[in-house]
Amino acid sequence: MMRKSLVLLVSGVLFAGALATVHGALRPDASPPLEDPPPPLPAAPVFAEREGVRVSFDLALKARPREAAAGSALQGTARFMLADAKTGASLQGRRVLGWMAPRAPGAEAPDDAACKERVKSYLGGLLSTKAEVDLNAYWFLTLNHDQTVSVINPQLAFERTKLHSLVSLGGEVADWALLKDRSALYATVTSGDSVSVVDLRRFLTTRTIRVGQRPGRIVVAPDGRTAWVSNDGDGTVSILDTTAHTELAALEVGAGRHEVTFSDEGRTAWLTSTEADALTAVDVASREVLGTVSVGVGAGDVAWSAVARAVFVAQPRTSEVLVLDVGRREVSRRIAVKPGLGALRLDRTGRWAFLLHPDAGSVDIIDAATSQVAHSLHGFAAPDSVVFTDAFAYVRNTTSGRVSLVDLSTLGGASTPSVVNVTMGQLAPADARGLGRSDPIAALPEGNGVIVAGAADRALFLYQEGMMAPRGTHLNYGREPRAVLVLDRSLREVEAGTYTATATVRENGTYDVAFLLDNPRTIVCMEWKVGGVPEDAALAKKLPLKLTPRFDPARHFTAGTSTPLRFRLEPTPGMDPRPVGPEEVRVLMFKTPGTWQWRTEPRLTDDGDLEVDFAPPSPGQYKLVVGVESRNIDLGRLPHFTFGVVEASAPTRASLSEVAR
Repeated sequence: MMRKSLVLLVSGVLFAGALATVHGALRPDASPPLEDPPPPLPAAPVFAEREGVRVSFDLALKARPREAAAGSALQGTARFMLADAKTGASLQGRRVLGWMAPRAPGAEAPDDAACKERVKSYLGGLLSTKAEVDLNAYWFLTLNHDQTVSVINPQLAFERTKLHSLVSLGGEVADWALLKDRSALYATVTSGDSVSVVDLRRFLTTRTIRVGQRPGRIVVAPDGRTAWVSNDGDGTVSILDTTAHTELAALEVGAGRHEVTFSDEGRTAWLTSTEADALTAVDVASREVLGTVSVGVGAGDVAWSAVARAVFVAQPRTSEVLVLDVGRREVSRRIAVKPGLGALRLDRTGRWAFLLHPDAGSVDIIDAATSQVAHSLHGFAAPDSVVFTDAFAYVRNTTSGRVSLVDLSTLGGASTPSVVNVTMGQLAPADARGLGRSDPIAALPEGNGVIVAGAADRALFLYQEGMMAPRGTHLNYGREPRAVLVLDRSLREVEAGTYTATATVRENGTYDVAFLLDNPRTIVCMEWKVGGVPEDAALAKKLPLKLTPRFDPARHFTAGTSTPLRFRLEPTPGMDPRPVGPEEVRVLMFKTPGTWQWRTEPRLTDDGDLEVDFAPPSPGQYKLVVGVESRNIDLGRLPHFTFGVVEASAPTRASLSEVAR
């Protein structure tokens, strides 16, 4: 079920609640999988009632073996159950947020006023008030021109940069796709004849899958078990196992580019080829070719309509859209359209097919129920992609900075549908280095807005339906975002009135659980006791590593000059004794305030220290932050350091003191 985002007005300040999260709040246990003992019996839920709402909470942690290292964390499922306090009826379709924070020894449980203040501080996104466990993890992923993926936290304050991670993909990327369980991202690397697998817990490229020549489009099957890759250089489509991350088969389907759609609730895959004259049907489970349908050379986009129970195929060569009877495997109807066919997409209901004409600057809208063109819209500027929410179709214009919103509720009548143009950025996408094949617009999980990749502006634009301008802008740190995805691991409704999210706790003790409901507006704090984390109580408060600087933190640096900084990471006594390798360490340096930042991996020196080069580009204040994800140490948990940087000609503190002497 689609989760609703939450925008709250607290003490006169507007907070985008559903976007509020601090990176690293949800971290998986980095220890290798071991054979676990039977899970412990779940603790009884805790309850609270406010504003006529009954809220219950429990946290079911997965068991860890006795051999688990001290300092290791436990992962489990946090669950909120909502009901009407009088009738007991489940409260469905609500927008909820939740946090957990360990209570300080001797501290009392927060009363209602303190609870509201705590929730307000969590929504602010400050490092100083972040919760130990944030159940609202929400990131934007951008596919960049420089062969990287940016992971952006959309609402964070000064203490942390919004750029959570930068992932290198190892080559020029043609397309990408999220796995259904959101555990990994697949990206087709054209230059490497491969698919890069990005672990979305650690935000690292963990492996490479070899496929055919020049892989292009990639589509994940509806059941999530396989991904289908168009190998544009050798006439094949690779089928990948998304669990083992391996190639299961490579099917010969014809030369050229391929597009993929799935019919019959995902049981059958349909594959086009731009240089073959047939559409190939494949059984998804067995991977056997079921047959082919003659559609002529040059077939383009293909889409399945559950309303028509038919496959629609764009045929640019004849300026037609072909309607395919999937049972008989034959073309049942040909719909004449204007020349210059581009993208073909169906809305979420499967009734309305949008056919873009970039050269003509127009959009044809086909009613799949009647297989006829219902509307022809004009006034677009080289449209190349369309993405849908429940209410609107978002059409990108490549030679203009505007996005056109087509009101889907107006398509059923005879009158011209309503179209609203919203400016997203100052520059046209065509001014960027390239446009790419992936969608530059992504619907937000709440369903009432989108995030738009402004490639030429090097920024993301957050738009909420009903507004005439973007609600917010997020810089992409100098990189051109060619495509965007939303990675959402926040609380979601899994059954009527039950909302769950993954949670990771690092220590035993009493936790204050804060909960926020949008309608009726309800703020609740409850108490939950965590036990069973496999570590000694004396070690529970300690980090598994100690960071010791080998530099003077009070020293001033010179802008434009590179200076090596050394530090040492040593295991805390009584905890995991393994030494830390430089490949495990992430170092972030950034200017505050400002957008400059540098992420790097340190090098190992001969005496066992770790070293990075600090080259501040301009005067100001900078921070250095270290993280070691393999030891469950997120960026910001270890001590961080603040440096002052002066102009090259300005005297430093040391030189001033010398002058005074």
